[in-house]
Order: sequence, then structure tokens, then C-alpha cells
Amino acid sequence: MLTKYNYDDNQRVEPEWYIPIIPTVLVNGSEGIGTGWASKIPNYDIREIISNLHRMLNGQEPLPMLPNYKNFRGTIEQVMDNQYMNSGEVSILDSTTIEISELPVKSWTQAYKENVLEPMLNGTEKAPPLITDYKDYHTDTTVRFVVKMTEEKLREAEAAGLHKVFKLQSSLTCNSMVLFDHVGSLKKYESVQDILKDFFELRMKYYVLRKDWLVGMLGAESSKLSNQARFILEKIQGTLVIENKPKKELIRMLQQMGYDSDPVKAWKQAQEKGEEKEDNSGPDYNYLLSMPMWFLTKEKKEELCKQRDAKMTELNTLKKKTPSDLWKEDLAAFSEELEADLKKGEGKRGRKVKVKHFHLLPKNTGLH
Repeated sequence: MLTKYNYDDNQRVEPEWYIPIIPTVLVNGSEGIGTGWASKIPNYDIREIISNLHRMLNGQEPLPMLPNYKNFRGTIEQVMDNQYMNSGEVSILDSTTIEISELPVKSWTQAYKENVLEPMLNGTEKAPPLITDYKDYHTDTTVRFVVKMTEEKLREAEAAGLHKVFKLQSSLTCNSMVLFDHVGSLKKYESVQDILKDFFELRMKYYVLRKDWLVGMLGAESSKLSNQARFILEKIQGTLVIENKPKKELIRMLQQMGYDSDPVKAWKQAQEKGEEKEDNSGPDYNYLLSMPMWFLTKEKKEELCKQRDAKMTELNTLKKKTPSDLWKEDLAAFSEELEADLKKGEGKRGRKVKVKHFHLLPKNTGLH
């Protein structure tokens, strides 16, 4: 309830932006062109992102991260600041055979076959044929080209560099990391650590607000249960008589006896108004007076007392936690689910992790 929601035809729809526990723009990457701007952000290892968030929660600086793509079996190496070389995998099987078992990031088997292997097989106006044959044995999760060539051509290709000859390397630059910030302004980031820091600062503010919200909610729920338990007890003991009394007199009597107006309703109204005060329409005791008759039993009184005590315990436990503790708990729960998902081995090659939007990339923009 801390995010600001949009309204469409007077109906509340999705928030202006979501703010999950990790910066998902770094998990899924971003690439696109907008008016006057271009943005390109590679994918990063979700475990490294979580590790860096833990570092920052412990007061340390985030560590540099290399781009990382799920199920990519090649290598990504840093060449200079914000510039990397990503390479596929190739190996020699025998004196006339090589095996290509991975392509560079964002290279696809069909395009590679048409644009690289076919010209090598048939030759072009500028270059004679280099290979004599090739077969492909791909699956939905793996790449495998088996390429045949003469011993002489293979020796020459090996001397020149198989990755270079078979176009199994491409550069990856990160000099246009442009995103929308939480107020909708375009901002260029010089490093992935800067994106992490920006996200961290804003998310921590919302964990502070989240703790305050939870403390208020649990306090209101606990107060409501306490009032209900007291109401039942006094009704059973006969110290509270409500039968055959006008509503106004009942309300006045409950006020005089110190019963709270519906604590949960009052708290929610205060959140909507942005101030801690009750609605001017007067106290609301429906949460007491509308309880069914079977609530007036010893068992129900004891049940409400247990619920009240549980809420108070939960509230006291929450008060002892810091906003950082809440974030660490969320990260631990997320990591547990992530590991369970990864163990299942589900998903196709290159599938992105599905998590909600990071605030730095809202909808309806030129950068997606």
C-alpha cells in the first residue's frame, strides 16, 4: 500500500512503478532507443546482485560485476571499463573436424548458419570456400555444429584463431546505461554499481516506510482484538449491559468506558489521509456491536485473547527489527525460492527470470 497507484476511468489500476527487492533491470537487461537517447544494459548474475545487496546492507561498497546470461556456456571477459568480449565455444575433434558448442550472446543458430557457415561452405566473391561440410545437432537448450574442413584449412584457421575465423566473438559495451529514475527523469549511469546504489537508496527508504506501516497495522489489529476480548469478558461478567438501549446511548457508554473506535478502520483512514486522526463522522463500534451471539462464549473469548497475544508478540518482534533486517529476510526467502527453481532445471535456453518491474524502467516509454 506504499506505492502510488494510477487510476483509469476512476478505477485503480497498476502502480506508477513496482519496487521489488532486487533491481530486476540488471537481471533481465534492457536495450532500446528513444528520442535522443539509447539504452543498453546487459544481464547480470542474480546471485551476484543479491550478494552485492547484502554487502551494502552491511555497510560495504558493491563489487564490480561481469555481464552474465543464463545458460550461456561461453565466456565474458572485461577488456576495459564498461567494455567486454563475449566468446562462444569451439574445439578441435580431429585433424579435419571442429565442434562449435556455443555462440556469442544474442547470436542465434539459424542466423549463424545462414550468415557464417553457408558462405564458408559455398564461398563468396571475396573468399573461396573454407569448409567442406557441416551438420547441426542442436537441442532446445544446447548448440552443436560439427564442421568439416581439410587438414590444411584447419591448421590455417587454428593459427589465425578459431574464434576469430568462425566469428565466435563479439564486443559488449556498457557506455549507454540510461534509465528512468523513480521520478520519471532520464539518468545516465556510469557503472552498474551506480545503478545498484540508486536502487538501494530508494528501496531502503521504502523499507523504513514498510516497517512503520506494518507496526501501525499490527498495532491496530492487536488493539481491535483487545477491545473485542474485553467486550466479551465484560458482557459475560454482566458489567456491560447493551440490551434495549438507544444506539446513541450505547456509543456514549462505550466511549465513557474507554473502548476504542474501530482501531483498524481508524488506522486505514489515517493512512489514506496522511494524518493520524479519526474520521469526523464519529466513533465506530460496529466491530463490537455486530459480533454474533456465539462470540459471547468462554471459548471465543480465549481464542481472541490468544490472537491478541500472538499479534502483540508479532508486533514486539517487528519493533526490534531494522529496515535492513526486513530486507535481509526478503532476500533469504527469495534466494531459497530461486535455488529451488534452479534445481528443477526448468526453462528453455536463454529464458529470463520472471520478476516484477524495477522502478528505473516504467511502461510507455521509448526504452524497453
